[in-house]
Amino acid sequence: MFMKKSNVTGWKDVFTFTLIQTLKSKAFVVSFVIFIILATVSMPVLSMIMNKDDAKVEDGTNPIQKVYINDKVTWSNGSFLPALNQENLKHIKFEALTEDYDTVVNRIEQEENTSVIVNIAETETTFQLDFIKASKGDVKESNVQTLSGALLEAFDAYRINQLGITPEQLSMIQANVSTSVTLADKTGNAVITEDTSISDSQYWFIYGILFVILMVNVMASSQIASSIVSDKSSKVLEYLLTSVKPLAIMIGKILAMLTAVILQFVATIVCVLISNTVTTKVFSTTGENMISEYLPTGIFDNVNPLNIILCIAVVILGMIFYATLAGLAGATASRIEEASESLTLFTFTNLIGAYIGMGAAGVLMASGTNGFVTFALLFPLSSPFLLPGAMFVGKVSVGLSILSIVFLVIFMILLFKFVAKVYETLILHNGSRIGLKELVKISKNV
Repeated sequence: MFMKKSNVTGWKDVFTFTLIQTLKSKAFVVSFVIFIILATVSMPVLSMIMNKDDAKVEDGTNPIQKVYINDKVTWSNGSFLPALNQENLKHIKFEALTEDYDTVVNRIEQEENTSVIVNIAETETTFQLDFIKASKGDVKESNVQTLSGALLEAFDAYRINQLGITPEQLSMIQANVSTSVTLADKTGNAVITEDTSISDSQYWFIYGILFVILMVNVMASSQIASSIVSDKSSKVLEYLLTSVKPLAIMIGKILAMLTAVILQFVATIVCVLISNTVTTKVFSTTGENMISEYLPTGIFDNVNPLNIILCIAVVILGMIFYATLAGLAGATASRIEEASESLTLFTFTNLIGAYIGMGAAGVLMASGTNGFVTFALLFPLSSPFLLPGAMFVGKVSVGLSILSIVFLVIFMILLFKFVAKVYETLILHNGSRIGLKELVKISKNV
């Protein structure tokens, strides 16, 4: 065994003590309350932002009452006067513009602000529909956009009818034309290549999970390092060392801080889900789940108990790995003022892993799975960031996930061997900050 059992005896007591003190601390309570408040109001705020222009009356009817058609298309002769069938638009009256244009514009601005003008013009290659509305009043930009979509469809149908095109001819004109390039081997047989690239929405889903894991990592690790430095400069460590080995102190603190931060984020996610459910029932007119609107279609098709277990295992192992690095970095400093400097190497390592994950996600979107993506999924610094999201979008096999876990475990064993050699010296050190070269020397001399 690379660690004697006596060296870790008492870690549970350190874990319990540190967790209770952390949960009771003012900084944790304040940050926890802030996270809960932000999570609770997130969905209602998002709903208001997304629907800020949808100022319609309660029955869903568009506030536009009349549309003046200023038809300048030569072959139309001003005969385009549509009748819309949409439930929220069928009340609108359409009238050809026969009065002076400026007179009608002024009347809409001053009195008739529920009316709009549609100017239909023809260029060499396109038809253009311009809408004029009052600068103030009930008619909002979103109302005009709704009308414009319906009018565009009606004008296209009118144009096709005027040209005398039959439905069969229209189907032929609008038929999709697709091309494909097929590679052949030496014998002339087609080589089938699978498209393993991901969509833009899938990329952002992977990026979102990566970002959350990075934030949890940074928060937990910085708290671990700060706690160890703080204890070294106080009487707490001296008290603990009378009954507990230094390595047990680090293990207890790492697990306690990770538990506190994970509890914080789990509570935040639960509040977001509750907020989403309430917002959907209260504010959504369609009843559609707000979160599902922004997630890629079929994102949960690859979710099964085995994948969930593998993802959780990778994330937890990765967090313990990074937290151990942070604890080691914190132990190299003796004063709070040196903590940020000690964390430089840890932060750099953390960012390397995150950036490799981001780069691999970009490669997945651009060209699909390749050697670099496989490396990022297996490399212990990047796999905790990339693998969970990639697995949810179906780009990681079970075998590759297990291999990634094996590599993480190997790296953790090597790291713990190193920590077991140097940590007792570090925790008792009370002088200038110990650098990387000195750490290596200490490990060789122990």
